[in-house]
Amino acid sequence: MSLTYIVTGASRGLGLEFVTQVAAKGHTVFALARNPSASEGLQKLVDNKKVFAVQLDTTDEKSIKSAVEEVSKLSPQGIDVLINNAGISGSRDGNIRKTDKEDYIHVFTTNVVAVADVTTAFLPLLQQRGTESTKKIVNMTSGLGSIARINTINPTGRGSAYSVSKAALNMLTKMTANQLASENFIVYASHPGWVRTDMGGEDAPYDKKDSIAGMLKIIENLTPEQNGSFISFEGDELPW
Repeated sequence: MSLTYIVTGASRGLGLEFVTQVAAKGHTVFALARNPSASEGLQKLVDNKKVFAVQLDTTDEKSIKSAVEEVSKLSPQGIDVLINNAGISGSRDGNIRKTDKEDYIHVFTTNVVAVADVTTAFLPLLQQRGTESTKKIVNMTSGLGSIARINTINPTGRGSAYSVSKAALNMLTKMTANQLASENFIVYASHPGWVRTDMGGEDAPYDKKDSIAGMLKIIENLTPEQNGSFISFEGDELPW
């Protein structure tokens, strides 16, 4: 069955790979990005039939409203899956002694507040599918947001603004899942692994194609019991 997806942060990296693989499966996908026309890779995919590019700055209220209006016109019947992929890393070297207020605020605004705003804005389009249809919201998080695992995977506290923001995003995910469960939503936090992208760097062990393929398999096979979960691209449930 053909579904309709929204992917934010779709101009490069994991977002662009999401668009590529979702489109290859025959689904309709709205690729949302701050400057979609500047992405050569995205423009190669856009056909305005199954793949649409829509301008969206997730931190700008007017931009979000405009994007919702455009998607509503192009998909008046609603959407099935929202993938909140847009995010930033902030300072990679800063630990709690070195990270300044501005970095915390900037990263938190993009990685948490913007996700909340985008989800709320697009919620009516998801709800249009009705309670008999399973709607899905995927929040792209990181293992670095796991409080239970942080001593092992990041004992020195590098990139503290990023880790703190992803821990907060995990809580937002859990609360969203609880509130929407009665409307047949499945909301979960997805860990893509350490992937070779502009953000992940060349030393990362995983390829983006494998990461996205794994996450799409999970999205396609989600069950109500997984609502509010924290799941890796390999299908493992992770500790908060």
